[in-house]
Amino acid sequence: MGVDPAAAWFCVGLVAGVGPMNGSRPNGSRSNGSRPQGWAEGLIPTAAPGADPGAGPDGSDVAAPRLIGEARLLAREVAQARAVVALQDDPALVQARSARERRADRRVAEKLRGAERAEARRVRMGEIAAARGERREAGWAGRAVASRDRLLNPDRRLTSTYRRYVGLSMVPPALIAAGVLFMSVTVHDGVVGVDGPWYGYLIEPLASVLLVVSLFVGFTAVQHGRRVPRGLYVLDAGLAAASLALTVVPWGVRYGFDPGSTLAHVLPPLLVAAAVVVQHVLHSVFRPIFADLYDELAPTRLDDAAADTVVLYERTRRAVADGLIPAPGVSGERAGSVSREAIRKTFGVGKSRAQLAGDAYDHVTAFLHRAAASTAATAFGSPAASGRAVSGRVNGVRVAALA
Repeated sequence: MGVDPAAAWFCVGLVAGVGPMNGSRPNGSRSNGSRPQGWAEGLIPTAAPGADPGAGPDGSDVAAPRLIGEARLLAREVAQARAVVALQDDPALVQARSARERRADRRVAEKLRGAERAEARRVRMGEIAAARGERREAGWAGRAVASRDRLLNPDRRLTSTYRRYVGLSMVPPALIAAGVLFMSVTVHDGVVGVDGPWYGYLIEPLASVLLVVSLFVGFTAVQHGRRVPRGLYVLDAGLAAASLALTVVPWGVRYGFDPGSTLAHVLPPLLVAAAVVVQHVLHSVFRPIFADLYDELAPTRLDDAAADTVVLYERTRRAVADGLIPAPGVSGERAGSVSREAIRKTFGVGKSRAQLAGDAYDHVTAFLHRAAASTAATAFGSPAASGRAVSGRVNGVRVAALA
């Protein structure tokens, strides 16, 4: 039977996805917005390159049936589902960050780096401050150690104290010299007048120079550990009063004793007197300090020579008591003195050591004798014993001397 060409064309277009509404028109033109004729071919799964055209989609030898229509769509959905199942557990889907998250992470990182920089700055500044504090403490510790050594060393303490005393003692004479310059002009104008002769300027220094000399005498006395004579205090007071009188009285007699000028001319002599008082205060403060330092510097321990002399004295005393060395004579030039030659021969020592031992023996014996005679005179109440020769035994040795 015959086939209608138009019906056959319609069936082919339906199978191929092209119908009268979206396919070619009878005149061969295409309607606007229509899809291409092969759009449904993408729904058909194709075999991999090089595979057997007759094999199934999974590569089996079973020939896959030709899919048409809705079967093609289902086959495409199954293939997409299998791809989703294979990829949906990939960690990258969860770990991937969005642009908003990346911007937030960047802001957090910037804040953290800023905080780290601030913390590093604080730590470094703390280290610098600690280093400065250690250096400062080391400096103070060094000064404290130096001060302790100076205080424990009498020589250094004496040097420091003397330097301070000299520095302070220079202030009063300098103040007195300045006052003399002012008062010499005032005394000149008061005694001989403003237009008077030049020697009028020497009247005031005559008294003030003696005052400075007195201060230096006191300074020298303190320097050598001596007391300042009381006469210096009287002399300084008289010289200060003379300076005050020379400054105020002639000026007042010539120009009048008005309160303003009188006060102006009284102040310099009073300052000079205050300088004198300060200098004497320095003398009274530093004199006992120097005395104590001098006592500390004095030798307080026996040296080897002194110890050797003490040993030889004791051996000599025992030898005299045992009769090995002749006892000191009671008359003659060497009365009460032990023989140095006997000491030298007995102990086999040199002349110098024998001389020191003999001197020690003589001094100790004489001292003990005087002590015994004084005790006896006090006990018996006989002052007439003075001037009589007294003889007896002291420490087992017969000695003779004048009581």
